[in-house]
Amino acid sequence: MNKTFTTAKGIAYYPYISAPDTKFDEQGHYKVNLCLSEEDAQPVIELIKQSVVEGIKALKKDKPNAEIKQAPLPFSKEVDDDGNPTGNVIIKFKSKAAYKPAVFDSKGNMMTNSNIYGGSEIKVNGSCAFFHTAMIGAGVSIRLRAVQVIQYVEGANGATKFGFEEVEGFTIEEDVSMSEATPAAAAEVNLDQSLKVAPAKPKVVQAIKPAQQVKPTPVQKPVEEPKAAKTVSGADDLAAEIAQLVGDVDG
Repeated sequence: MNKTFTTAKGIAYYPYISAPDTKFDEQGHYKVNLCLSEEDAQPVIELIKQSVVEGIKALKKDKPNAEIKQAPLPFSKEVDDDGNPTGNVIIKFKSKAAYKPAVFDSKGNMMTNSNIYGGSEIKVNGSCAFFHTAMIGAGVSIRLRAVQVIQYVEGANGATKFGFEEVEGFTIEEDVSMSEATPAAAAEVNLDQSLKVAPAKPKVVQAIKPAQQVKPTPVQKPVEEPKAAKTVSGADDLAAEIAQLVGDVDG
């Protein structure tokens, strides 16, 4: 049975929440790497450990002599450029494109349109799903179910995407009013004077009013995704602990 949970607030790295990532898969996946403190990540790690142990126990019950290897785990410790731990953990969430995650704002209102970029502060609702394949081994994937946006970092669109910055000048919201010129009066024709054409009346053109000065609308500056810190797998340490736990149960 899948175990559902909701994380503490963390920072989104490389989020594909608003649209699926189709770079390596035509169908695509929704995903996000969530950076949490070790303390905030601990409840999720405990759920992962519990799911792996329960899954391996069930496999051993069906096939007592089977050799079961452990698949890579969906989290890793964050390290800086010098390889030193930052005290944070990266939790990896992923779901197929058929299962679009629900997105809510900080007040719990549904966000139907969003463009969530890296650096956004979010909480994630996910579920642990045990799996086992001969090639990969036994492990847990964390499915992305829903997201709550606490601090919204939106991707750059429009002019800023092409490097255009705000300058003084014309904006689309300016109210340029121009009266249409009065059309020239039609030439009058006097049929009684051998079809002579009467002189045309002079054109009357209203002076063009100067454009109203409107303060340029601020243009959103492009937001660069924060550079994600390096990570090191925590699988080795947890693998030994899981192996011990499974061994204790078998004994």
